[in-house]
Amino acid sequence: MKRIIFIILVVLSGLVAYYVSSTSQILNDNQKISAENVLLDNNLFPARPVWWSDGKILAVGILPDSSTGDAAAQTACDLLIAEQLPVSGLRIEVYDVLKIQNEDEWSLLGFAVCE
Repeated sequence: MKRIIFIILVVLSGLVAYYVSSTSQILNDNQKISAENVLLDNNLFPARPVWWSDGKILAVGILPDSSTGDAAAQTACDLLIAEQLPVSGLRIEVYDVLKIQNEDEWSLLGFAVCE
């Protein structure tokens, strides 16, 4: 009986740890504002980041001919890391800002996960 209770407690603690890690944000609100300002200071990102999802995904817009999506996402990661923001695990998605503004169409150009 003790063995079964022990196994149940181990499983429950694992589930709680998974839940907490999956719901926690990578950046707090002040860090998000700092990250947005860092990206706005770079000409590659002409508009304020358009979307934060669960604190783990940052969507940014670029002009479609300014860079490839993956390269722009990696540039964003590099800029945030240079500012010493704790972005490890943050996924940056890059979208065509003109399509969002003109057609309300979210065209994913690329992404990167910051390390």
